[in-house]
Amino acid sequence: MKKLVIASIFAGLSGVAAANTVELESAENSNVAFEKAEVTIAASQGVFASGVVTYYSPRVWVNGRLQQFFVGPTNGNQFCEERGHNQEVSGSTITCGEDESSYANYDWYGKSWTYKSTGSKNQCYQLYATIKCQ
Repeated sequence: MKKLVIASIFAGLSGVAAANTVELESAENSNVAFEKAEVTIAASQGVFASGVVTYYSPRVWVNGRLQQFFVGPTNGNQFCEERGHNQEVSGSTITCGEDESSYANYDWYGKSWTYKSTGSKNQCYQLYATIKCQ
């Protein structure tokens, strides 16, 4: 169904030269989730191509629960790879996590998302509010 919708959008954009945005939904059996996503589609020399995808309120599954995750190149790239992208690109935004809480962090050796405690340093623990993938 989603492929059909996107194909219809591409067909409908054949005469448009400006960039357009398409909204995506999260897959039910995915290791990651998000509130909504926007795909930027741009025409370049008569060819349509997707540019950057922005995921809002990204979360990952850890031990059966959806969790926000820490900002970092390994976490960002892993989220993007699990959504079928190559990597995170600049332009993601952050929100602050709370003291004495646990958030997701990707364990490259164990190849899984795990919990990581913030401790209690009374500071902003950077979590993704949005993440941009390409």
